[in-house]
Amino acid sequence: MSRIFFRDSYIAVVPSFDRTDLHKHPPLHLFFSERECRITVGEDEFRGNVILLDSNIKHIAKNGNGCDFFLLIDPTSTVAGQLKEKYLRDCPCVGLSDIPVNMSELSEDETVCAAEKLLSALGAKFDIQSTADERVAQVTKKLISGEWLSYSVSEIAHAVFLSESRLTHLFKEQVGVSLKGYILTRRLESAYKYVNSGGSITQAAQESGFSSSAHLAYTCKTLTGISITDVLRARNNTADF
Repeated sequence: MSRIFFRDSYIAVVPSFDRTDLHKHPPLHLFFSERECRITVGEDEFRGNVILLDSNIKHIAKNGNGCDFFLLIDPTSTVAGQLKEKYLRDCPCVGLSDIPVNMSELSEDETVCAAEKLLSALGAKFDIQSTADERVAQVTKKLISGEWLSYSVSEIAHAVFLSESRLTHLFKEQVGVSLKGYILTRRLESAYKYVNSGGSITQAAQESGFSSSAHLAYTCKTLTGISITDVLRARNNTADF
């Protein structure tokens, strides 16, 4: 079974699956292997023991891709901003090598420690203050907390005293991804947590702001390339999906 761990700036996944369908999502993707990862973007195959992929880039992890774990990095975070600035200014994907991370153990604490060592080795710092517009910062904070997960874009705009068009433009300008896409990502994260704690897909969809379990299943497949039933199979295994 795959294991998933949630942190403020990223989600860490130790996958049991060896492939995904073609998909894209707002979070940045950071793949790691002690040997070599192989990720396909369009007709290009990127290789390296670390591969960094920008937001909303269609990609496939094929059989034998070699990834030991991967991170989904919140595009609103300062960590994402630093990585984009340093590595992704001229290319949507980059393969890196010789990043020293000990992957001999994969408990939750050790996985998170390895993830943060990897981010540190790439030059990301966690103590930098965000320079986002205070209204964008409020939106991301409320979505991360779950308080506004069921809100529509228009309801969120009303809550921060902006027009819908102004808020969506401002969010995309500052974060680099659409507000609608970011909301879906946060809803999906919330649904994973509900299923992970033993809830049904139907309950997870209702609690996370999806219109139906079918909408949740479609979103999961579209954003991750993996079926939501893969989450349900591990419902009796803590921290797994």
